[in-house]
Amino acid sequence: MEPKNEKKFPILWGCVITFVTVYLAFKFLAPVISAKIVGKDRPLPLPSALMLIYLILTTVALAIFVTTSKDKIEAFKEPLVNFLKGEGMLRLGVLVLLPLLVGGIAYSKAAPRVAPPVMIRVQHPTLPGKFEPLQNPFRNPSDEMVKKFVEEKGLAVSIEEARGMFVQHVTAEGRDLFQINCRPCHGSKADGNGPMAWGFRLRPADFTDPGTIATVVEPFLFWRINEGAFGLPAESSPWDSAMPSWRGEIPEDDMWKIILADYDTANKEPRKPEKIH
Repeated sequence: MEPKNEKKFPILWGCVITFVTVYLAFKFLAPVISAKIVGKDRPLPLPSALMLIYLILTTVALAIFVTTSKDKIEAFKEPLVNFLKGEGMLRLGVLVLLPLLVGGIAYSKAAPRVAPPVMIRVQHPTLPGKFEPLQNPFRNPSDEMVKKFVEEKGLAVSIEEARGMFVQHVTAEGRDLFQINCRPCHGSKADGNGPMAWGFRLRPADFTDPGTIATVVEPFLFWRINEGAFGLPAESSPWDSAMPSWRGEIPEDDMWKIILADYDTANKEPRKPEKIH
């Protein structure tokens, strides 16, 4: 009695399933695992450039697997050859459904839609009221802060000279903090060209552009650093952001020092709050 040939699962469909599984794992599972590892309560999506690298590596690995023997190559090609020959109902189904699918997509894109706006669009995200009274304590330091600085450094200068030296000192600290925490995305020149910026669909803001931080007050930057993208109201689109929340990661005093460094590095001045008389 001749042994029966076991029907194996087609290699082509196995490769397709593997590719889709890898994509879904990195798209949905990896962000959740990453959030658990770093202790965040929200998923941390992978940059699109990193996703592309993983999918390319997966494709290369599958290609190597298929080409390890002639039998695997022939088994891989068999469903494609059968499809091209017109064997089975698959080809007929594709030839019928594909034009319908393309036509449906084209119609859905071209068909006019009339719908009321779901929310009022804003020109720019509005600074929440609780952040409005805040001031950068290092922009115009108090006499007490300056005197403490003089004592720590053992300086023999006037209070006004010491004030300027103190601001320069904390600005230098802010530049160091900026390079450590912000440079990967915002770049060493605060121009939005950091080494990680290319991995984001939403590019980091270019602070050297006169239409960015020069148009807002310092509490606005404190709000954005503190709350991150998740602190933006829904109506802020398309002013979306990939900015993480640094609350709990960076002390508030260091945030204010970083803000000093933002303006200093970009060679810009913050907008002054309007005074109501």
